[in-house]
Amino acid sequence: MDEKLQATVSNVHDYWNTHTLGFQYVTDRSIKPGTPEFFAHIRPWMNPYKFPWIMERIDRESKLLKGKHLLEIGCGMGYDSLEFLKRSVHVTATDLTPNAVKMTLQHFEVEGVKAEDVRTANALELPFEDNTFDAVWSNGVLHATGDTRRAIAEARRVLKPGGRAIISHFYRKPSWMYTVNRLGRENIEYKEEDPPVNEFYTDEEVLDFFQGYKVVEAVHEHERLLRARRDGWKAFLYHNILMPTYNNFLPSSVALKYAYKISVTAIKI
Repeated sequence: MDEKLQATVSNVHDYWNTHTLGFQYVTDRSIKPGTPEFFAHIRPWMNPYKFPWIMERIDRESKLLKGKHLLEIGCGMGYDSLEFLKRSVHVTATDLTPNAVKMTLQHFEVEGVKAEDVRTANALELPFEDNTFDAVWSNGVLHATGDTRRAIAEARRVLKPGGRAIISHFYRKPSWMYTVNRLGRENIEYKEEDPPVNEFYTDEEVLDFFQGYKVVEAVHEHERLLRARRDGWKAFLYHNILMPTYNNFLPSSVALKYAYKISVTAIKI
């Protein structure tokens, strides 16, 4: 890894170690982080519960992977891995940051589940042998690593031949969020500052990343605007003007064309 990419990874690490995804959804500051009340409090705003299509994908993939070994890249607080564990999939959960790993371990203890492993790992240099896993799951992570193509190649390396890469999701351009983000200068993740890397891609660019795979599904998602846990005048305009106008009057075919995300399921060949 060259010095420039190493510096980017370091910045990404520092950002996400400070901004562990989930804390921005806490509205009751009396709740102690890591407790059952904490994980229940933020749960509705977390992947995969916020997006019904993600839960549908977990249900689908779990039926294929029951008793097999899945690697999650970028586990956050462990909600996605938790759902796979509940469905009898053997899970290794990884994240770039120690704070996320700490929260995931606490979450699994609260839920009474046990992963095969929970550890820090860099998506661009995974600490696993070739041909180790039956599946790789990554939700909203690989486009924020600093080198998306390399991350997808690393996922392929650790997959067994015929293994499944289930990558939900990549940010799209053009899309409604790309326009809001660029023209409105609106942050996506945190109000005060966005991550150092948060790439948007065309569909063609995303599919080109999957060299050495057979793509079996590539779908547009998040075509309609969902509620955001924000406040202030921009949030008011979003919830009361943009969201009802966009959702109620834009034809489905147009909305799907400008969906915010594309998700890909591919098989290693």
